[in-house]
Amino acid sequence: MTLRRFASGMAVGALALVLTGAAAVAQELNEVCPDSPDMTGALWGLVSDPDTQMGLPSATVVASWEKDGEEGQMEGQTALDGGYTLCYVPLGVEIAVQPLFMGTDGAATTANLTEEITRLDLVFSLAGVGGGGGDDDRIWACFGADDNQINMQNSRLVRCETSWQELERCPKEEEHGQVQATITGAGAGTFREALEKVIVETRRLGANALINWRWNRNSLTAEAVTITVDPSTCT
Repeated sequence: MTLRRFASGMAVGALALVLTGAAAVAQELNEVCPDSPDMTGALWGLVSDPDTQMGLPSATVVASWEKDGEEGQMEGQTALDGGYTLCYVPLGVEIAVQPLFMGTDGAATTANLTEEITRLDLVFSLAGVGGGGGDDDRIWACFGADDNQINMQNSRLVRCETSWQELERCPKEEEHGQVQATITGAGAGTFREALEKVIVETRRLGANALINWRWNRNSLTAEAVTITVDPSTCT
């Protein structure tokens, strides 16, 4: 959990909780943000792509403000459905709220919390993001041609463009062998933890792509390769 310091000098954690509209109305502030100081509230909402109307998982939401001559900031990550909650945001102060996704800044929105629990939905257009810029060093990996949900959920770790052909079709400049991680426990985070381990090993080997994925309840396996051609040209 990322720590940020706000105007009163109290160190707090950026909590990425998920609320529905009904829950937000029903809950008290201290149920959402335990031990909230006086004159602070919770800012929550959904970060979504306006073109697809889909929530963006693993986006970062940053709230910044100035109060009593001191600058403050709070940030947190969105959940799988794109929902976010930021706690300990000061009331009655102009707040700049900005989504960030895949290393790109979204448009900032201003807000002023007049209620202890305030909803603010944010939009972030995916158009043009991850379109082949030289600074994008994510590992190339696609979890099935049509499995956009898994690709989207892990888009901060791996890159998969809709215009690409199957990476398995591309000529391999170098083959680095098999990489594997054990999946322990159950739950949504176990796959991601295993994927992170696979990517660490892939980078260590000097590969830039992963193909021929295989996974079950116990393990995640792929082949690490180096691909130098544009995947959209592979046949």
